[in-house]
Amino acid sequence: MFHRRSVTALATGLAANLALAAVVAGAQAGPSYLAVSGWSAGAIGPTNVRLSASTNGAIPKRADQFINDNVIVGIAWADLGTGTALVATIHPTLGRDSAQRPDSWHLHTVQLAGGATAPNDFCLVSVKSTPTGGIAIQGNSMTINLAASKLPDGGNGPISVDDLDAAVGFTVHGGDAGCATGLGVRVRT
Repeated sequence: MFHRRSVTALATGLAANLALAAVVAGAQAGPSYLAVSGWSAGAIGPTNVRLSASTNGAIPKRADQFINDNVIVGIAWADLGTGTALVATIHPTLGRDSAQRPDSWHLHTVQLAGGATAPNDFCLVSVKSTPTGGIAIQGNSMTINLAASKLPDGGNGPISVDDLDAAVGFTVHGGDAGCATGLGVRVRT
């Protein structure tokens, strides 16, 4: 199944679906490889899924200066109804937390919420898991292959690829007083 949404739709949709009290800040500019221009999510067989994102620039396979200057950089596929997301991240300055690809792009499932302080758009509530999956980067495209059972838990078990509403590039920043964890998520365009 193919889905497309703009970054503005992500910010508006997540705020509405989570009944957030705060007004979501506008997305901020970032490198072209974080500006998601198209995405898809679908089943590939009875137990596996494939997610992909196309961006406006070549996605670096290793950290560049922008990645080194931010705590966490990534691309997220989000379920706006539950505030959960599967994220492909790279964060060499934060340190290693993945056995599969500790110094490169790897996967996490996360929980997001509102309440972030501008210029952040959301709060990173928790990192739920570090699933193993295949990540392929070719030019301006990233493709993720993984077991459907490794998608984020929406409260009643793993969500379906049909629950995914949006994909965006993002960065995570510490020191957000509006977030219980102190971690704010900034949507990048």
